[in-house]
Amino acid sequence: MEINNAEKKSFFKTKAGGLTIAFIVIMVAFVIIMAGLGSGNDSVCLVGFIIMVGAMLYSPITTFIIKPKG
Repeated sequence: MEINNAEKKSFFKTKAGGLTIAFIVIMVAFVIIMAGLGSGNDSVCLVGFIIMVGAMLYSPITTFIIKPKG
């Protein structure tokens, strides 16, 4: 019984793994935003927001720009 390439691939190198990492980054960014709101520091909130937007754009960028199926 041979194992094909898809089964040999690491979980975090698959699309589901990438989305899992993006979700974790979004949760961390949410904590950063909440810390910035709690301390009244707008720059910390901005950093958390930028991190969150970057993580949310991960899937569309990889799907349509880096690996287009054309």
